[in-house]
Amino acid sequence: MATGDTVLSHDSLIRRPEGLGIALTVPWYRSLWLSSVSDVRVSVEGREIPEDDLRVELGGRTYRVAELADQWDVLWFIQDRLVVVVPLAEPPAEGQEVDVEVTVDLRLPYMQIAPQVYVTNHASDRRSLVAHGGSR
Repeated sequence: MATGDTVLSHDSLIRRPEGLGIALTVPWYRSLWLSSVSDVRVSVEGREIPEDDLRVELGGRTYRVAELADQWDVLWFIQDRLVVVVPLAEPPAEGQEVDVEVTVDLRLPYMQIAPQVYVTNHASDRRSLVAHGGSR
């Protein structure tokens, strides 16, 4: 079973013109439908970013966090990186270390425990990461 410490990796922090991109791996041992993502929370340098300000990119498409529940036909493959776009007044400099915390809640569709109630995998990871200018 995947744990929270698999959400971020050393190359997760991407400088973007609008702020940051944070590349996430699926915090589970298999691919899941994007609709399985029931919540995404991000803090940068200890400041929580409002959910409405976040955007999520996968497969060339962009979603608001609130739209993820409707993406029942989009698969987050285990090899894919889901990029959470965080708007900042000024993007970090290349090589700058940034404290990032990400929490992802997954509703596991094949683990139904009551009508319309599913087991949730809560994965949280906090790290100081170096911003790089790569694109994903």
